[in-house]
Amino acid sequence: MERFALSIAAFIVAYLLDCLVGDPPSLPHPVRCLGALITGLEKLARRVFVTPAGLKIAGALIVIIAAGGSLALVIFLLEGAYRVHYLTGWILESYIFFSVLAGGDLRRHVERVGRELALGNLNRARSGVAMLVSRDTGRLNESGVSRATLESLFENSADGLVAPLFYAALGGAPLAVLYKVVNTLDSMLGYRSKEYKDLGYFSAKVDDVLSYLPSRLAAALLLLGGIPEKSPGKGIRVLISDRGKHSSPNSAWPEAAAAGVLGVKFGGPDYYHGSLKKQPIINPLGKDPAPGDIERGLALFRRVSIIAFALFLFIYYLLHGGEVIIF
Repeated sequence: MERFALSIAAFIVAYLLDCLVGDPPSLPHPVRCLGALITGLEKLARRVFVTPAGLKIAGALIVIIAAGGSLALVIFLLEGAYRVHYLTGWILESYIFFSVLAGGDLRRHVERVGRELALGNLNRARSGVAMLVSRDTGRLNESGVSRATLESLFENSADGLVAPLFYAALGGAPLAVLYKVVNTLDSMLGYRSKEYKDLGYFSAKVDDVLSYLPSRLAAALLLLGGIPEKSPGKGIRVLISDRGKHSSPNSAWPEAAAAGVLGVKFGGPDYYHGSLKKQPIINPLGKDPAPGDIERGLALFRRVSIIAFALFLFIYYLLHGGEVIIF
């Protein structure tokens, strides 16, 4: 059976599985192994390097080892699996595609928070949103929980859904894994804190570069998904005015587009580890998010998910039609 047809089938099956089952805790996941590898490399780096310059070098080496090694391993495993049997290769490729997608798991977390708010269980909703954000959630009221949930949903729509599909369309499973590794490195090491500002410097910069196009594509897809809301024009206006209101060069793009489409405001004061931080307001003329806006946000996210899948599947076909996909 032609390798291209199998890869297309793997792409489709992985997306459907992500929508249906998300990330079951009982299923072995490569990202958990990756997390253990990064933790081990960090411990080794801190034993060997102590100066700021040394830690930056160590951080670059960690990215090269983790990302480069994962890329090479995926290429090697896929080629070997397809040589053993076409079905073995297809199962492995489907699993790799599935493992880099996080849209289904993200959606389920957000749905859980929305259900708890609808039932009046504010404390359980706070616990649920704590799994999505790094801010302190114990003080949040219903509006605060709703805002934090929606901000996480749309910021992560770029790196959890659009970016993996984008890189899978460009370079198949190996390139999708490369992005996933870099994004995981950024989430673990790329903090703007004294402890990680040197060691995580390279991880953060590489992730910024790789997320540049996907974040802007996610914003465009959110505007397109906002057509049923009859508000893509408002989304465009907010995107143009507020796309830079974030410490990250990428995160505000999908947030601003979604805030405009939904007519809500994001940002403002939040507590992180007990300290108050005032974030820039995105769409200051919008209303404060309410629990009912979570379902509206989920409906927008579902539309974007379907549009993104169809778009990148088409791009995948155009770029690789009939050719063996290695990288």
